[in-house]
Amino acid sequence: MCKYHQTKSTMKLSETKLDTNQLSNRSSLKSNTPKRSDSCKLSYRNSVKSLKSNSNKDGGILHQIPDLDVPYMEINKEYDILKNIAEGCFAKIYLVHHRPIKTNVVLKAIHTELTSFKEFIKEFHYSYQLSHHPNILSSYNVAFQSNDYFVFAQEYAPYGDLAANLGPGGLHESSVKSIASQLSSALGFMHSKSLVHRDIKLENVLVFALDFSRVKLCDFGATTKEGTLVAKIKHTWKNFLPPEVIESVKHERFICRTSADSWQFGIMLYSLLTGNVPWRKADWVNDAKYAAFKKYEERKTTKIPENFSKFSPRFLRAFRKILCHNTEDRAKVTEVMKYMKDKWMDSKITTSKSTGNILGQAASDQDSICVYLNNRESKNSLDENKTRLRRLMSTYCLETSLDQNVVKKRIWEWILSCEEGHGDDVEGY
Repeated sequence: MCKYHQTKSTMKLSETKLDTNQLSNRSSLKSNTPKRSDSCKLSYRNSVKSLKSNSNKDGGILHQIPDLDVPYMEINKEYDILKNIAEGCFAKIYLVHHRPIKTNVVLKAIHTELTSFKEFIKEFHYSYQLSHHPNILSSYNVAFQSNDYFVFAQEYAPYGDLAANLGPGGLHESSVKSIASQLSSALGFMHSKSLVHRDIKLENVLVFALDFSRVKLCDFGATTKEGTLVAKIKHTWKNFLPPEVIESVKHERFICRTSADSWQFGIMLYSLLTGNVPWRKADWVNDAKYAAFKKYEERKTTKIPENFSKFSPRFLRAFRKILCHNTEDRAKVTEVMKYMKDKWMDSKITTSKSTGNILGQAASDQDSICVYLNNRESKNSLDENKTRLRRLMSTYCLETSLDQNVVKKRIWEWILSCEEGHGDDVEGY
């Protein structure tokens, strides 16, 4: 198999490739790895070099998928599986220990029955070539196949994905701005190379710092060159799909555009700020919430949709642009950077305390509680917020201990309530 390239999480991307090559050479002297592992590594690089002469400026080598000879090896031959990090419809994600060089790494194992070899090579190619960007998950020059899986290696994210870190009331505004800035950079980089991710969602953004100062985009299995004809596929949250995909007929092929990433990026920002999704699906005929927003977005009414009333006027303008129904007028992901110095949430709404009945007051306090829980800017502010939280919850005779299992259960209840059944509501493109 190919050598695993060990990297430090704080390395710059330009340093990462150099240092991992040096480590790979050193480790090959210490281990009894078969020679074919080295040939696998060189096979990929030689294939890439042979394509460089035909590269162009708007994506170049990224759009030329090389022919690779991936060796056969069972995972347990060189790796000890420490735990199963995640499991989806097409793949399993393992945290493993690589015995020859005594280090931990993540292996993405993709079911051979559900993915063709060509699709696997395409995902591996994009994952490896795009990992030069600091906000895209690093993939290593390691690929092999077993009886049941195609496998390649990636770096480990110690704090999971955004879905695991999102509470019922969303994240603090400053945290969301940090995430938005990093994802805007990663997607902007992809779009500059005429690549469309096509599957932007909470589960595909990994967290490397508890204050969200370092997050990375991952999972390039659906990544496609812009302008390519694509068809709907299964297993993507329908809540995140843009209207042009929702409106397309099943099995009908349509042109892949970067504007689809912009839409999903906008839905993600809404989810991070509120802990919910704005609508069940972007179908203005059958979804009343989306119909109300579309009418507001097209300036056919001045009435702000109820589920958007907590945002500031300035950020409502951003939502109007990035969630524009017309793909030609939809803003690019990088446009969010224009709003970084503005308030995104309406402070009058999010911090007000109603003088009405206690139920209305408690509901308002719940919004404040979620803000307190997710404010991680400094240790002092966190301690202060914990004290204030305990005092506030005690006032309403609420339980003051937080059970993480209960939190996870609430997240899953929210997902299931949004989807109303896997078979009907989960769809892709």
